[in-house]
Amino acid sequence: MARARKQLDFRTVAEALTDPYLEHVSMASVARRLGVAKPTLYRMAGSREELISLSIDAEAERLLEHVHRGGLAAFFRFAQDSPAGFALLFGDRYPEARQAVRRVENRLSSQLGRSTVTAGGLLGLVAGMARRAMEDGTLLGSEPAGSDFDAVAKLASEISDAKS
Repeated sequence: MARARKQLDFRTVAEALTDPYLEHVSMASVARRLGVAKPTLYRMAGSREELISLSIDAEAERLLEHVHRGGLAAFFRFAQDSPAGFALLFGDRYPEARQAVRRVENRLSSQLGRSTVTAGGLLGLVAGMARRAMEDGTLLGSEPAGSDFDAVAKLASEISDAKS
């Protein structure tokens, strides 16, 4: 009987790719974290660039699932549940993430029935708030920055409604 194939654990990959102690993350270091041999990782992902791309896409989809289930406020839960995924998407380490964030903006704009500019602005606003909450350590509570988020979201909604 054949052994079950190991799947890529994208959370672990995101943690490896955003490790603050490593300037350049090698396939060998990712393979060690995943508990697989380097040739196996290459078979699973193809190349380092493909691994980065796959991981970014997986985190973007996870973010969209959070937002779909709980609205923009769920963005904070995503940042709390997956700080490495958040850093992968909204950190400045991987320029490839910009395309994934644009896809998130486009999907949000279609869900909100608003322009991409409005969705992009809201996403940028919420990402900035989540980043600040992570830096301040306030993201660890049960409802991180909830009232602040509600006030800013209401203001952003009023601004976008006024422009429509």
